[in-house]
Amino acid sequence: MSLQVVLSLDHWNAGLAGFCGGEPLLMPRVDRLAAESAVFDRHFSVSPAGDASVNGRAWAGGGWGTGPIADPAARRFGRAGVAAEVLTDVETEWVRLAGWESVRVVGEGLEDAVEEAVQRLSEAGAEHRLLWVAVSGPAEGVDGDWPDNLEELDSAMTTFDRCVGAALDGLVRTGLHGETLLVVTGGRGAWLGDRGFEDDKRTRLHEECLRSPLLLKGPTIEPGQRRLELVQVTDLLPTLLEWFEESPHVEELPGINLLALVGQEGGGHDEIVVRDSDGGWGIRSRDLFLVRPGDAGAAPRLFSKPDDPWDLVDVSAQGVADVERLNGRLDELIGAMRCGD
Repeated sequence: MSLQVVLSLDHWNAGLAGFCGGEPLLMPRVDRLAAESAVFDRHFSVSPAGDASVNGRAWAGGGWGTGPIADPAARRFGRAGVAAEVLTDVETEWVRLAGWESVRVVGEGLEDAVEEAVQRLSEAGAEHRLLWVAVSGPAEGVDGDWPDNLEELDSAMTTFDRCVGAALDGLVRTGLHGETLLVVTGGRGAWLGDRGFEDDKRTRLHEECLRSPLLLKGPTIEPGQRRLELVQVTDLLPTLLEWFEESPHVEELPGINLLALVGQEGGGHDEIVVRDSDGGWGIRSRDLFLVRPGDAGAAPRLFSKPDDPWDLVDVSAQGVADVERLNGRLDELIGAMRCGD
């Protein structure tokens, strides 16, 4: 019997999580869970946009394209004999694209609904079972800097923490906690403000809108790991499928199996590619981040990592060779993605 419980929060900046250095009292259940898990500290979305973007599409079974998803997630899990249920607080585009049939939209009482869903998980007759709890917050359309949105962000994170706690309590109560792969993750980061640095050239592609938490806990995963490999939301679907031993259908997905990283040194992506809805592209390596704005007249910008975590200092003038090299590599990867589409 193989079990998975995935809990995802759409807007979740990694810097706000206590186990990543943020407020320790905001998400106590998640913080305690992180100490028992493998935590990926360099987990990135592929876009700062919402669920209709490639972030949600990665969970639905697509990668970068804008066309129909030929083989959605629900079909892939169905081939693996997985009985899946999705629980969400609002209707989201990626859930529809994924092709899930068993979807419950719960506007109120999400925490209780999670406990009930874990109970159903324990009673299901299928050998392979999946429960995905998708929390949307904060609400779409929230603009401005982080201090203006602090209440919305705090409320969303508190609600999510209670849902994680409900799932953990349910797994213990049903005796499933020792055999379940538990995943807690975010779809994208959140804009926290310029911290007093006025920058009229700032693009939408900056790290805090792209980096979000990811942790994995399971019977084969050594607890207390802090992983520094570059990983992306595109890696989650192949990881889940590998857990269900659906390897033949994983190779075509635009991601890697994260389960192969835990317990070993090295691995991950050499570089990851990000984009925004304005035509901007970026490439992130282990020590550099190149951003190419969508405006044809704007020059690329280069940031040193991890020394400049908020992308405040453009060092492109000091790294001309790096700009040229990363620009060329970005063109190669974009070309490969478009060929794949």
